[in-house]
Amino acid sequence: MPKLKYSKYIVTELKAPDFGPEAVARYATFAKRILWMDKNVVPGAFQMNCSWYLRRLEKGPTAHTHDEDEIIGFFSNDSKNPYDLGGEVELWLGDERQIITNSALVFVPSGMKHCPLNLNRVDRPIFHFSVVTGGEYIMKEAKENKMPRTKYSQYVVTELKEPEERKKIAPVYNKYARRILWMDKDVVPGAFNMNTSWYLKASMTIDDKPHTHDADEIIGFFSNDYKNPYDLGGEIEIWLEDEKQIITKSCMIFVPAGMKHCPLILRRVDRPIFHFTVVTAGRYIKDEKIK
Repeated sequence: MPKLKYSKYIVTELKAPDFGPEAVARYATFAKRILWMDKNVVPGAFQMNCSWYLRRLEKGPTAHTHDEDEIIGFFSNDSKNPYDLGGEVELWLGDERQIITNSALVFVPSGMKHCPLNLNRVDRPIFHFSVVTGGEYIMKEAKENKMPRTKYSQYVVTELKEPEERKKIAPVYNKYARRILWMDKDVVPGAFNMNTSWYLKASMTIDDKPHTHDADEIIGFFSNDYKNPYDLGGEIEIWLEDEKQIITKSCMIFVPAGMKHCPLILRRVDRPIFHFTVVTAGRYIKDEKIK
């Protein structure tokens, strides 16, 4: 069977930068990296990476900044109790320590000093990701905080605050999925959009018509089995332009601005599937007027 034209936008294997054997070995003592996307993996893509945190970490990444905005995520692997993180993460924003014990999305504006990040407690594996709106993940040493002093907890989202139009479709959505967290500029001023869900049941009738966005997007589907993290535990059909893609592995899909995508069909859900979308704009806006 010939390789599909748009399958190049789908990442199902780890293709991380060369961090060096020492850094890779150290990371493996507390976590398992699953997937990495940036412009070197998929030309034109922004950067995102996903991991499982498995053990305590007393001295994590040191204080740094980025030239682009970032969202950092920490998520429970228990779809029945999705807000209880099952551990304790210590993350510094500016000069304030944040203690995170619930699933969370953390917005880090460009130039904000953040970290260290320490895993004070990992009672069960924690799903972790970070996404930067630039093409590569570049850390800059932070000697001082470039952001004005403020109450940094406003950047940490641990409760669902979705738009009104999403609330209206919740009765249908909740038949096969559960939305966990939503971030956009209305929830945290200045933030780009990200939303996270658990897919719980198969559904052939998802109301997700073909559409485009004016901004780039990454769509993710992930196994909740940290011991077998690439086996999705289900089968998803998603369309990129006029090609049907069948997804059976954990993956990240880059959707460039203007690319027609969907419908999305949950053909099989053998166990809960973690799902997210990230759009590099302040709101999630679909254009369904496809020419």
